[in-house]
Amino acid sequence: MEKMMKLSTSTLALTLASPALAHGGGVVQLANAEAGPYLVSVWTQPDPPKVGTWHVTVAVVEPSAPGETGDPVLDAAVTIRLVSMEQNGETLTAPATRQGATNKLFYEADLELPTEGQWRVEVFVEGPAGAGETSFEITASSPASGINWALVGGIALTLVAGGWLAWTFRPQTTRLADRPQPSQRLH
Repeated sequence: MEKMMKLSTSTLALTLASPALAHGGGVVQLANAEAGPYLVSVWTQPDPPKVGTWHVTVAVVEPSAPGETGDPVLDAAVTIRLVSMEQNGETLTAPATRQGATNKLFYEADLELPTEGQWRVEVFVEGPAGAGETSFEITASSPASGINWALVGGIALTLVAGGWLAWTFRPQTTRLADRPQPSQRLH
């Protein structure tokens, strides 16, 4: 019994600390959501979601008595499915596994968000106690272009203004033929 209390306490500590441990962090999308016979917590990054690589971390635990945290489920099959809520209805599916996870108590997956817009994220869990699912919604935005157009415009404007000033205030030079010759000077 004491061993179970230690395990439950350590599981609680890991669950509470998991945003920091979940593949470098992320934002909590679900916390102990029911998925059939399991409780599921999900973290994602980047925040906010952007078109491109999107990381999902999932914790699956057994339900327990109130005030206690259940044991982690380490032998489940976890699948992440993204369903576009836009007119195209595009669907993407990826397994979340523990093999590539930084913390082996979690299941992780990387997905490629192909377009911006509303997406429903469905998490399917199948394990020894049965199967279940839960879901949440995200809004993906366009990735930052990496080009600061305001800076580029400011530099271009500075160069144009500098060129104009240099042209306007250039020293007036005369051609050699227009200069008075030494014999033409007045003494």
